[in-house]
Amino acid sequence: MICGNEKNLKKILPYLTENIKKALLYIATADFSGMENGEYTIDGRDIFYRVNTYTTEKKELRRPESHNNYIDVQYLNRGSETIWYCPKRGDEIVIEDKSEENDVLFYAPIDEKDCVNLKSGDFAIFFPWELHRPNCSFGDVPSDVQKIVVKVKAF
Repeated sequence: MICGNEKNLKKILPYLTENIKKALLYIATADFSGMENGEYTIDGRDIFYRVNTYTTEKKELRRPESHNNYIDVQYLNRGSETIWYCPKRGDEIVIEDKSEENDVLFYAPIDEKDCVNLKSGDFAIFFPWELHRPNCSFGDVPSDVQKIVVKVKAF
C-alpha cells in the first residue's frame, strides 16, 4: 500500500510505474466535483476509473476485498474515510467471488491491524497481493464521500 496527498505527487512519481503515474496525474488535473457516478476511460481497459458517492459505514458492516488483475488507486475527492488493509496470507476465506465479471473477491472478516485515514485530496494505492476494506467511517462518524477509484491493469 502506498498513500499520499495530491499536493505531494512530484515527490512520489519518480518511483512509480508509467500507468500508475498516468492515473495519479489524471487525478491531479481532473475536476470530479460535478461528475455523475459511473465508469470512465483514461486508457481503455488498462486504466479506467469509477466515480462513487456514498456514506461511510462502521468497519463491521464492510467486507475485506482484493483484486486479481487491477491495482486500485483510491482517491478521496470529498469527505473522510478509513481503509483497513493487510497482506494476503493465503488462509483467508472467500465468501463471494466476482473475479470473472468485476475483478473483485470478498472475504470473511479478518483482523486487520493497519489502516489509512483519508481526507479530501488523499489517495491510497492497493496491489493485488493486499486485502483492503474500504468505505469505513473515520472514527464513529459517518461521512458523505465522493471517491474516485482508478483501476490500473496489473499484468
